[in-house]
Amino acid sequence: MLLSVDLASRRWRDNGIALLTPEGTGARVRLVSPEALGLRGTPSAAPFADALHQFAAREGVRLLLLDGPQGWRAERSTLVHLRQCEKEARCPGKTGLPGIVKPATWTRMAEFSIALFDALDALGWPRFTREWRGERAAIESFPTHAWRMLGEPPIPGKSKAGSLAHWHAALAARGVRGVPREATHDELQAVVAGLAGLALLAGGIERCDVRGGEPFLEGGHWREGVIVSARVTAPMDRRVRFNPLMLSGSPQADLRLRGAFWTVTPDP
Repeated sequence: MLLSVDLASRRWRDNGIALLTPEGTGARVRLVSPEALGLRGTPSAAPFADALHQFAAREGVRLLLLDGPQGWRAERSTLVHLRQCEKEARCPGKTGLPGIVKPATWTRMAEFSIALFDALDALGWPRFTREWRGERAAIESFPTHAWRMLGEPPIPGKSKAGSLAHWHAALAARGVRGVPREATHDELQAVVAGLAGLALLAGGIERCDVRGGEPFLEGGHWREGVIVSARVTAPMDRRVRFNPLMLSGSPQADLRLRGAFWTVTPDP
């Protein structure tokens, strides 16, 4: 079982939280509100980590996935403004040396996320590495990359998203059950990011797309870290590629068409 969080630093209610339980060839989802975890007032890392830790203990959660940076750029990196994983996964937010973030408006979020990883580490949730062998871990996710790995367009920003029916259908077509129709943008992002945890539990790191360098301590700060997404395979000839010009305009029909070319690998 795993818990996936689409992270927000300004208001608790903007955190999308999804509990995913493997079920058959897919998963059963239960959405969890921050209020249900006792989170009120101004978000801060320590109470959030404690709430997630206690919930995980009650529910038997083995993996925590968080949509936010786990560390700063390494001093020795040849990249100027961002970590290796952010470059590889094409992240819009860029985490440089400690305290340096692009865009600057994202600084609060980056510092909040890193502090949350630190607090979870102190509670026994170490940062995920490629040496993972089934122990509990905190994993950095990136929903936009997760959608790309499914062969789906990422959900646009909240102000531009409009109807979310297409992404509801995309998850349902891959055996993800229990996502209510009223699930928010943040909650759907948490669910799709959680597919990486399903893939890990089902088949280990070989079933995942892992971007970036291993996390390590340098100068008193955690640096780098990997972003993990569920890996996509093509059951037909790998030379076949999805052609967007073939879309019918119906999300359900489009997903059936895409199903001929793509599957996600959380299946056991």
